Amino acid sequence: MWEQAENGHVKHPFEPVVLVATLALIPVLIIEYDVSSGGWLTFAEVANWVIWAIFAVELAWILYVAPRKRAALRAHWLDAAIVVVSLPIYGKLLSSLRSVRLFRLLRVIRAGVVISRALQAERRMSSGSALRLAALATVFLTVLAGAVQSTVDTGEFKTFWDGVWWAVVTVTTVGYGDLTPDTVAGQVIGIVVMLLGVGFLAVLTATVASHFVRVDDADSSAEILDTLKRLEADVAELRARLPAPGQ
Repeated sequence: MWEQAENGHVKHPFEPVVLVATLALIPVLIIEYDVSSGGWLTFAEVANWVIWAIFAVELAWILYVAPRKRAALRAHWLDAAIVVVSLPIYGKLLSSLRSVRLFRLLRVIRAGVVISRALQAERRMSSGSALRLAALATVFLTVLAGAVQSTVDTGEFKTFWDGVWWAVVTVTTVGYGDLTPDTVAGQVIGIVVMLLGVGFLAVLTATVASHFVRVDDADSSAEILDTLKRLEADVAELRARLPAPGQ
C-alpha cells in the first residue's frame, strides 16, 4: 500500500524489488567497467538500463502518488540522486570525451550512492534484521573501498575488479599480497579498510552469535514453560485425588 508519512516518506510494498535491483547493479557495474567488448558488455549495458528504469519508475510513481510532492522529494533525495548519477549514458559520454578522471570519479560516486540506497532499502523493509543489515554493510563498504582504491591507485589496480578483490582480501585479513597499493593515498585507504574491516567483521560475528544465543534462549524458555505446565497439571491431579477438608 502506498502512503505518505508525516516526514514526507512514501511507503510502498516494492522495496524488496528495489533492493534486488540495487544488489544486481554491483556486478553489472564491475562487468561494464572491466569488459571492453563482447556479449558480456552488451548484457551489462542492457541490465544497467533495466535497473535504472526500475529506480526511475519508483521515483516517478512516488512523486505521483504523494499528496505533498516537495516533502516527498526531500525525503527521497537519495532515490533522486541514484536516478541522476546512475544514468547509463554518462559512462559512454565520458568515455567518448576521454575524460578518464571524471569517469573514475563518477564510478566512485555511483558505487557510493548505490550502496547507500541498498542499505536504505534494507532498513525500510519491515522484515529487515540486524544480521542482514550488518552483512550488507560489510559487503557494500568493501566494494566501495575497492572502487576508491582502483580510482586513486591506477598503477597497481588496473580494473574495478582488482580493487574489489584487494578490498575483500584485506577486509578478511587474508592478505595474499598479490595486489598492494603503491601510492600514499592507496596506502591510507588500505589502513582505513583494515581498521574498518576488523570492526565490521567483529560486529557481524557478534550479530551472528547473538542470533544463535537468542534462538537457544527461546528454546530453553519453551522447555521451561513446558516443564512448568506439566508440574501444574500434576499438582492439579494430586489436589483432585485428595479428600475434601472435613471428610
